Parts: sequence; C-alpha cells; structure tokens
Amino acid sequence: MTTLALVTIGQAPPRRPHPGDRRRAPRSARSGSTARSTTSTPTRSPRSRPGPGRGALTSRLRDGGSAVFGHDHSVPLLEKAVARAEADGADLSLIVCTGLFPRIRHARPLFVAERLAHEGVRGLLNGLEGGRLGIVRPLPEQVDEAFDHWESSIGVRPAAVGAASPYTDDHDTIAAAAAAVAVESDLVVLDCIGFDEDMREAARSASADAGAAVVTVRSVAARLLGSLI
Repeated sequence: MTTLALVTIGQAPPRRPHPGDRRRAPRSARSGSTARSTTSTPTRSPRSRPGPGRGALTSRLRDGGSAVFGHDHSVPLLEKAVARAEADGADLSLIVCTGLFPRIRHARPLFVAERLAHEGVRGLLNGLEGGRLGIVRPLPEQVDEAFDHWESSIGVRPAAVGAASPYTDDHDTIAAAAAAVAVESDLVVLDCIGFDEDMREAARSASADAGAAVVTVRSVAARLLGSLI
C-alpha cells in the first residue's frame, strides 16, 4: 500500500475532513495509513510576519487559532518536514499549502497542492463558457498579487479577487466574499487549503444567482493526486 505524507506549513494539519473531502482523498489517506508530517512554524511572533513586498501565508496553530508569516520563512521548515516524512517511510509527499515554493529537496516523489490545483482549475475553465476566473484568498494582503500570480501560473488573469479566511471568518463571511466575486466569474476558487466542503457549499449557495461554479483547491488537488495513487 502506498503511504502518502501530508506536509503542512502550520503547527496543525487542516481540520478533520468533511465526508465530501474524504471521498476525494487518495485511498491511502482515507485508510489511515497516511504519515502526517507537520512543520514547526512560529506563532504570532513579529519576526515571522512577512516584510514589505514579501509573500504572506496563513495557517492553523495547535490552539485552533491562526498565524500569518513570511513565505520565505517556511521553505527550510518544509524541507526538514519532507525529509522527516521520507525517513519515516513515506512513499510520496504532498505539500498541503497553496503557496508557490521553490524546488524543495526530496528523495521520493513530491507534489505541491497549489500546482495540482492550478492545473485542475485550468482544465475546468477550458470547459466553461466565458472562462472567467474568480479567486477568494484568505488574507486581504494577498488580493492584489493574486491577479499576476494566477495569470503567470495558468495563463488566465482573474476577473475578480476577494478575501475571507477559513481560519478566522465564519461561513456567512466566506459565502459573502465568494458571492461578490461570482458576479464577475464563471468559476470561483476558494484558494486556501483551509477551505473545506462545508465552506464551499455555503459559497456555492450564495453564488447560485450569479451562475458561477465554486471549487476548493483542496478538493481539486485531492482528486488529481488520487487518480495517481
């Protein structure tokens, strides 16, 4: 049986999967044979926050809260986590974050949720009339850079970008952010691993009048990687 390591950038893995997420997960992840490896990112220390012009990431803490920290700070921690997962017997690893990372050293197959999700979103857009892309990011400071980021990644510039956090905002706030983006979009992407199926359902219902479909990067990445395992 293939053992998949889920490598997170936070002190805690994403919340327990919704049944819908579990159906989309690779079999080894569903069976309980998954090796989980978690980096040890700092808490709310100012030293961990991104400097001017630096990319920002957010993730869950062990106490259930969240922290914002610099993208560059996470890279060496991720490499250590991947190495630890491989030493523990993982056959392949998945970096469970929608940040853009440089090449991470690894000895066995390594996948990044963002790359999997972006390729899947590109395919979905090709089948939708209009092909307008809408994005909901977790942090307001991530909104402006999302336009160039997605365009450079898949060749499609988002028509609209909003912000709502899966860690600090309730379902109504997330749904409202998605609905605002949906007015200008054919496909709304909840662009953070923390967005779960319940949040997607709330966003989908709120976006129904606009006629936009809603997906999470978590489900798109899981479906694509699941086809390999």
